[in-house]
Amino acid sequence: MEEVSTYTNQGLIIVFAVGAATGTASEFGLVLLWPNLTEAAGRYIYFPLYMEIFAFIMEVVFIYMLWYGWKRLPPKALALVAFLGFLGAWYSAAMIISVNSYIVAPTGIMPAYKPDGTYLYEQGYPKITVYMPKDIAALLDVPKLQAAGVEVLEDAGDSVVVAIPVRIVQQLVREAWTGVALKDSILAKGGFIDVEAASGLTMDQVRALAEKLGLPEATLAGAENPVQALLAVPVKNVLDYMLMTTVKKIGYMSVTFKSPVYPASIVHTIGSALTVAGFTAMAGYTMRLLRMPENTDPGYRRYVEKAFKFTAMFAAIVIAFQGIVSGHEMGVAVAQWNPEKLAAMEGTSEHIFSLSRTLGIEKLMAFIAYGSTEAQLPSYDAIPSDYCKCGLAGTPPVEDCRPPIMLHYVYYTKISLAMLIGLYGLLMGLVALRRDWSLADRVLNTLGLREKYPRQLLRLALVAAVAAQVVSTLGWVVREVGRKPWTIYGVMTVDVARSFNPPSTGQLVLVSLYFIVLLAALTYAVYRFIWLPGKPPKTM
Repeated sequence: MEEVSTYTNQGLIIVFAVGAATGTASEFGLVLLWPNLTEAAGRYIYFPLYMEIFAFIMEVVFIYMLWYGWKRLPPKALALVAFLGFLGAWYSAAMIISVNSYIVAPTGIMPAYKPDGTYLYEQGYPKITVYMPKDIAALLDVPKLQAAGVEVLEDAGDSVVVAIPVRIVQQLVREAWTGVALKDSILAKGGFIDVEAASGLTMDQVRALAEKLGLPEATLAGAENPVQALLAVPVKNVLDYMLMTTVKKIGYMSVTFKSPVYPASIVHTIGSALTVAGFTAMAGYTMRLLRMPENTDPGYRRYVEKAFKFTAMFAAIVIAFQGIVSGHEMGVAVAQWNPEKLAAMEGTSEHIFSLSRTLGIEKLMAFIAYGSTEAQLPSYDAIPSDYCKCGLAGTPPVEDCRPPIMLHYVYYTKISLAMLIGLYGLLMGLVALRRDWSLADRVLNTLGLREKYPRQLLRLALVAAVAAQVVSTLGWVVREVGRKPWTIYGVMTVDVARSFNPPSTGQLVLVSLYFIVLLAALTYAVYRFIWLPGKPPKTM
């Protein structure tokens, strides 16, 4: 097993280097391309991103120790260092995925669909629950807000918990990041501000509230009318006050981790990484089995066979876990918290060629998603295409509030490939066990696979490794594209979050070249995994 460890260690170093380079580029991309998202959410996504720095340092330290101490440290110490290096990588993933989970399904989201076929879009759902400070709530016309779909859920001391329709939330966010003042916002134009209550404020009360809203003292200088003074406040200041109150109540350090899709997301992400790694390593040793001459040194043959069995069993176990456990839990989370995405993924529109409808598995998919034969998948056509648009304001530049329906084909391509590599992984696991488990031998013989290492199966290993990577990538496409038109689901749309200073063509070319170089490095890393492990060492 020493050779297995040596080559795996080398591959790990290269993959880590590529991961560090792409991760750094991604973080810069987040700031440069979506600056308003960073500003809006920066005060509560900072904690996991800050902790991710320590996770990265942990990876750097222990992976460097693994490399430098490979021939200097005893095996038990190397095992501990390797474990801590992996722990650092998973720690990093846990932090990053918490932020991504939050923008996929924010803490406090209330979906607009129930599995019994009930649609709540006309009642203003989806909604976001926030803690509204009472000094702000006292200036609002509650009956008018309730008529617009806002629900008062409970008293929380200095604030009240309210559920606000996402069409109002996204409009306020849009106004905040386009410099709109209260007097020009939907709060004023929609008649949601209680002018009588605002008029009753003394100037001292106005100054106290203005201080909480971050309004400069100079703005109030000379103001004698409290209403006019407050209406001059930017919407962003009001939202910021509500946001900070909400985050304080939920917890600065825990708000992203409380996203309802976080537990399923982190398990599914780590499972995906292990699956790709398992199939890639198995492909390397499978190729060497195929190319091994008859007069091969017996010691080298034992090494390759042990490595193949280990990686084949590992790949079979992780693909089974990924498909049966973590993939299922991820699907359940999407069904419950992102029903619009589920409708697009399942292609429930009557206007497209639906694979699930053609295959007659819609009821099966509903049962898998909701755990009941009485459950129904949400119809894409029944979801209002304007559910995110606020009728009280000008039409925002969002053509359709639903995710693109083409997601259905991406999702089913991913699922089909995943099932194929799952079946292949099972067969390869049986091949690895056939001399130790009679049932495996009988099953393979029944299938006509009588060789110890069936060459027709081994030849597919490289294809399976590439397919595993493709499935993982398609999974991220479904996750990210399925959130459109939202950047933060139910809060901020992409057109608000994006940069208004787009890069030039030359800058885009430079960035593209950077990623091409990284792709070449990653290809080299895969080459290290797939080809070099099988080459006979010169000392043998």
